[in-house]
Amino acid sequence: MLYYGFQNYEAFNQSFGMVRHSNGVCSRKNKVLLAYIKDKGRLHEAAATNRYDSLRLSDMAGLEAAVENEILKSGSEDTNLPYTLCLMGRIYYSALYETDENEGLCEDGDLKSVRYLNRKSGKAFKMKAGKLYRSLVLETTFGRTLPEQVVNYLSEKFATEWQTYAMGKQPKTKVHVNRDFRRIYSSDCCEGDFGSCMTDEDYYGFYENAVDASAAYIENNEGKVIARCIIYNEVKDQDGKVWRLAERQYATGGSEVLKRTLVDLLIKGGHIDGYKKVGAGCGDARAFVSVTGESLSDRKFRIRCDLDYDEPLSYQDSFKYYNEYDRIADNYGSGCLSLDITCGCLEESDERCYDDYHGYHCHETRTVYAHGREYECDENNLDDFIWIENLWEYHHEDDVASCVECDKYYLDADGCYSEITDRSYCCRDCKEKAEKYHKEENWYYSDYDEEYFENGEDIADYHRWNQERERYEESTISVASLNRLVDEEEFFQFGDLYFDKVNPATNLPYGYKLVKMEE
Repeated sequence: MLYYGFQNYEAFNQSFGMVRHSNGVCSRKNKVLLAYIKDKGRLHEAAATNRYDSLRLSDMAGLEAAVENEILKSGSEDTNLPYTLCLMGRIYYSALYETDENEGLCEDGDLKSVRYLNRKSGKAFKMKAGKLYRSLVLETTFGRTLPEQVVNYLSEKFATEWQTYAMGKQPKTKVHVNRDFRRIYSSDCCEGDFGSCMTDEDYYGFYENAVDASAAYIENNEGKVIARCIIYNEVKDQDGKVWRLAERQYATGGSEVLKRTLVDLLIKGGHIDGYKKVGAGCGDARAFVSVTGESLSDRKFRIRCDLDYDEPLSYQDSFKYYNEYDRIADNYGSGCLSLDITCGCLEESDERCYDDYHGYHCHETRTVYAHGREYECDENNLDDFIWIENLWEYHHEDDVASCVECDKYYLDADGCYSEITDRSYCCRDCKEKAEKYHKEENWYYSDYDEEYFENGEDIADYHRWNQERERYEESTISVASLNRLVDEEEFFQFGDLYFDKVNPATNLPYGYKLVKMEE
């Protein structure tokens, strides 16, 4: 304990003792910090250099600052890492990656990823911020000495910091509200097809002629539309109140950030009174919220809609129930004709499949699973679902986890939880592999027992006799095994030292002589 910042066992417990939670589960305080300071390699280095500052860190803030500084220093001093990445004002070094003038910011507005150049291919890519940071850390000599818990913690922290930083760097985007419906449905004008089956179908005439609507969109620096939606300018509820409602949003790469940005700009510009919910559940016809965030699902909304057979019809998310006699479309089901079709007009409305997850008709569906239930879902609207390869099935993102060992997706309920790493894995093999690595990096090995032990107090040193070399060698054994072997007189204790063999002629360790005290 002299190497560390605590003086005794009581002081150790104050910082790293076990805590029992209200659900009966016990956990250790400051596990990440403890994993760092008890690392064997770090202890040996401190003893060799007679510098113990790294073992006397007392809080996570100190750990983060110290480790980050060492990572940057280690990278800068390594000639095998010639390329630089400027991220949040800090310079990291890599053998493969580099940032350009964007300094890691993604051009598509993805706040969770970092844009980088791969020097081997010469092409630009993006990677999840935490994953990239982990890679950069493990490229450095110092980073490879860090326990897995510390690397995981720092990667998660960097990911959060990066998203906040990237959000603050977003350009002051201007929102356009006009009647240029052709623009927002043309792949020539848009960055991608937004995952919309209406792109390039030329059904935008529906908004020009059949309803009172506006096109709302934002553009990137190249003038390409990166997020769009339709605003219905005169929507009435059951009480006769008039609303301006923004329909479901679409964005490049399905970016939730860009969708949220579009909605925020429409609110700040005073263009809308409510909007379709962003994210999961946005396909529900009644999932509108007010500009203050209040749910409007209890409102029965309707719009004027003057649509005849053979006239252009653009697929409708919300106002999809059409009464052709009253010329009204609503979101609560009073009309007998459906506008949630992709064929482009009413005439072919009977040739369709039904998406019972989102609640509308479409061309083709896929079987998906959400929260234990089976649904048929529009194959062009699978944003809420993740493909699990080993099951060959789509499952809802809330039911799916990514294995921290192999990065494969698996059903959360099928995960293999490890009490050793406090994480879940996709299979037993990944769990055992992670536990093995965790033990090798953080636990203490007994040479005699051929087994790892979590606490250093459970391991003792002893002198093992090497018959071929005729000398004792340092080795380790569990305290339990040592006590048993001493009791059975198979091991021998001399003061604080233990031996597995002694000289039968003297009953002393080989090379030891009995020294008589002079009277």
